[in-house]
Amino acid sequence: MFILPNNIRVAIAGVGSCASSLIQLVAMAKREEAGQSLSGIMHEEIGGYRIKDIDFVCAFEVDQRKVGLDLADAAFTEPNIAKKHIDIPLQNVIVTAGPLLDGIDGHLSQIIRPAEQARQVETKYVTKKLRDAQADVLVCYLPTGSYEAVRAYATAALEAKVAFINATPEPVATDSYFQKKFLEGGVPLLGDDLRSHLGATTLHTALIELFQSRGIEITNTYQLNFGGNSDFFNLSSPGRSTSKQKSKRNALNAAGIDASNVSAGPNGYIQYLGDNKVCYLRLEGRSILESPISLELRLEVEDSPNSAGVVINAIRVAQTSKNFGLSGVIDEVCSLLFKSPRYGATESEALNHFSNFVRKYSGKEFFRLNSKEEKIDERD
Repeated sequence: MFILPNNIRVAIAGVGSCASSLIQLVAMAKREEAGQSLSGIMHEEIGGYRIKDIDFVCAFEVDQRKVGLDLADAAFTEPNIAKKHIDIPLQNVIVTAGPLLDGIDGHLSQIIRPAEQARQVETKYVTKKLRDAQADVLVCYLPTGSYEAVRAYATAALEAKVAFINATPEPVATDSYFQKKFLEGGVPLLGDDLRSHLGATTLHTALIELFQSRGIEITNTYQLNFGGNSDFFNLSSPGRSTSKQKSKRNALNAAGIDASNVSAGPNGYIQYLGDNKVCYLRLEGRSILESPISLELRLEVEDSPNSAGVVINAIRVAQTSKNFGLSGVIDEVCSLLFKSPRYGATESEALNHFSNFVRKYSGKEFFRLNSKEEKIDERD
């Protein structure tokens, strides 16, 4: 029998458009009536937790327009452009200044006004806030290229014994230093570089696997991505997209091709697209009798909700890992949730690993830790 904390207490680093969609998704889940299901959710329950069991308890930002606001208000404050799908009730969580470091180097300095406190914040302050909030999980949504800032949050999470989800391409779960520290510290670590729920990389790797399952040799491929949110604006800065391009190539390599010379976005910032992301994919190959075969398609998605569908799984996996005493990189789930995990896998292998994890830790008998000590029925 396992005793489960009643809710998952989540902290957020970077209250941008992706965070806005995550907060909206949780608010929507809490509003749904019993028996209703939300579209696009892969697992209603992971490790005994539903989406409505997530509570936000702490948030960090550097933009002065968001610092000091309730999280519900900060979620819709410029430069965020995530579409408002639902009104968010007050969260009773005041956004606090986090460490600036290299977080807004490049083009982001043109649209983000750093709070003065953010220039002074140290890692130990973040650690204290996480402890005071009794956070279980920290989701790091910092911009690509924030190498020092991401490492600062990872260090704070480790010191506070808070599970860390690295949604950025900056190396944490693939860094041997943090792999060792999180393992020794008894803290779960998930990363790196969040995949979208059904985005360019997921579609690309699935198509590669489909071609290869039919014995078709892939001779050429590309993935071109365009968008108009602050992520694409940041990635248009010279030097800020290096880790993202490397991460995408890692995902394609894991799918079974040599991606060393493959063009795989981001490829351009187009402001009028807003939070919509457009991807153009092409695959070329040799089939029966060396006959040529090619495929082209265009994918358009609302970018920020596409990330929320994955984070909602990662949060519940992180808490489940804590409950069962798992620590270090949770490799079984990372190949499905992230573009650049420690160990890559094909799309079907990654899905199978993740599903096995969910089944393994849902096939237990649990008790909720609340005033009524409510029992959760044993599952198959």
